[in-house]
Amino acid sequence: MYIKRAELSGKASFCQKMTTAVVHVSGYSKPIGLEDHQMCYTAYWGVDHPNSHQAVVEGYLNKVHVELFAARMAIRTAAKQKYSRIIVRCDSRFAYDQIKNSANFARAPEEILHLVASIHDYKKQILVEVEFSEN
Repeated sequence: MYIKRAELSGKASFCQKMTTAVVHVSGYSKPIGLEDHQMCYTAYWGVDHPNSHQAVVEGYLNKVHVELFAARMAIRTAAKQKYSRIIVRCDSRFAYDQIKNSANFARAPEEILHLVASIHDYKKQILVEVEFSEN
């Protein structure tokens, strides 16, 4: 009887409810005049989800880098909100490859090295899966 009790208590802690976030991320450029533009991203968590948002990002000149930034923000949010898993859906093959292979962050381009390293660090807190959705 005591063994079964111990087994049950072990299973109770192992079988916790798994919560999954599915987030579509996208980076894009928005014109702000004839010759200038802003880099923006969208993180879509679902219809009327409070985490869905769009924002302007400074310091990045490439929309795929902005998409990687959006993915990092979504992963960070999911980890802070105690999700157990996140599925990030990207439009960019580049962002997909960087997230999928984040353990090789030392090979990432210098301007995004910190983003890829940060994503790799978050993988210690939350299961991160990535999907490439070509539009």
